[in-house]
Amino acid sequence: MKALLIGINSKYIHPSVSLYQLRANTTYECDLIELTIKDRINTILDKLNKLELSSYNVFACSCYLWNIDKYLELIPILKTYNSSAKIVFGGPEVAYDANYFLSNFSYIDYILEGEGELSFHELLEYLDNKRSINNVSNLHYLEYNLPSFTYAAHPDLNKIKLATLDILDYQNRIIYLESSRGCPYHCSYCTASLDNLVRYFPLEKVLNILYTLMINKTKVVKFLDRTFNANYEYMMQILDFIDMHNICTVFQFEVVGELIKEETINKIANLKSKYLRFEIGIQSTNNIVNEAVCRRQNMDKLKKNIYLLNKTNKVDLHIDLIAGLPYETKESFINSFNEAFLLRGKELQLGFLKFLRGTKMLDMVDEHEYKYSKKAPYEIISNKYLSSDDLKEIEMVEKSLNRYYNSGILPKLFNYLLDNNLVSSYYEFFKGLYKELEHYQKDELFKILDDYLKLLFPENYDYLHHILLIDYLENFKVKPKIWWDYKKIENREELFNTICMKIPSLSLELLYRYSVVLIYKNEVFLIIYKDFNATSYKVTL
Repeated sequence: MKALLIGINSKYIHPSVSLYQLRANTTYECDLIELTIKDRINTILDKLNKLELSSYNVFACSCYLWNIDKYLELIPILKTYNSSAKIVFGGPEVAYDANYFLSNFSYIDYILEGEGELSFHELLEYLDNKRSINNVSNLHYLEYNLPSFTYAAHPDLNKIKLATLDILDYQNRIIYLESSRGCPYHCSYCTASLDNLVRYFPLEKVLNILYTLMINKTKVVKFLDRTFNANYEYMMQILDFIDMHNICTVFQFEVVGELIKEETINKIANLKSKYLRFEIGIQSTNNIVNEAVCRRQNMDKLKKNIYLLNKTNKVDLHIDLIAGLPYETKESFINSFNEAFLLRGKELQLGFLKFLRGTKMLDMVDEHEYKYSKKAPYEIISNKYLSSDDLKEIEMVEKSLNRYYNSGILPKLFNYLLDNNLVSSYYEFFKGLYKELEHYQKDELFKILDDYLKLLFPENYDYLHHILLIDYLENFKVKPKIWWDYKKIENREELFNTICMKIPSLSLELLYRYSVVLIYKNEVFLIIYKDFNATSYKVTL
């Protein structure tokens, strides 16, 4: 009995951890191949043909929103290479609507629901005539052309293995890791709400994996735990271990903002360096909206904790909003957007409601007159509160937000705007800034914004222009294109001599050959571009 685990990842940098988990928890021989959704079918087949496809008894696929169409295109072709191999699908995209996939795609033999480590091994035992099909947990299949399901079971997290990955370039990867499974909350739009049994892996197993990831200098580790701070002691031990051993890895966690304890914030404030990202789902600041999707959150406590976390300067905050929730009108959404933006997260991630298989949102379609795409990712088209034109406008705002704010290219400008309360509505600010931004180079983006600032803030424009240029220059490691009127500096030699006196590490040669200088009143900003490195200085005259 031999299986081929086929991973189709969203990007090369995202390994298919779920398939590594299956392989680590079976005694049967399993090969694993990883591809991406950008690979053409012919490219995928060329890679697969390097394997001896006829030697496999099973082809297994881990199915998500982003890869389901690619699998449905690939597997019928793959079956022509090995018609006797059994096809096993698993993952959230198929598990919650198994009957649909089994009935409509005849080449799918089995679908595993939920956690697959034990189920997959049991299924291989069944195919090897060592177990009856009724003793395979979490299994959907057709019996006499009728859908059948065995029984639901959760594996004991104390007994299953946490997989290590067969990759060499950890430094270029984003690795997903889970220290717990299940979610204590019941958010109607989320598949995590379908499993409320929260369980934890033995801490020692998690720390061993963490240590391997850190010593291999993994770029980013994202914890899959839906509520990382649900178990305070467990969380603190993981943070302590990371702080003790981390070299350069960034760690991202999903947390419930209002549940963060003062002790946690104090711990974060005293970390050795800045390597944490917290993803905090607000979704809406309208309590009526949140209650409609079974969310309860204390906005005052949430805002206070976000303020205190930002104050530590040791964690980047990624704040989530969802457009299209029940009862959220355009006016209500604009208010949610503005309130969330003022919390000053490093990113404000604006998502659009999706009708995921198995979630309670599917039961709310008629009540709220939802229209949504029937193809993945099943995104909202309209409802009784937001027209399709409203959602297109919000999408425009999202694109401007991503390009100018979430990209991190303008930290000084946005800090100044926020510190001085210059913008009354950031929703309207980003809406007015919208263009087909993906077609512009960075210098063009800054020029568009510069013209916009001149229009909006004529009285403050000179200084805003100065800050904008500083942000622009600090985006590069070599001298960038100068797109503004770069005026010749009067008495340049005298100015450079003064700068060298105030900053002895600088020389006239560096300033003449490698610098770009900006002057605003008695403030001089300069940046030295040398050896693919940029260093900024400020001098007050």
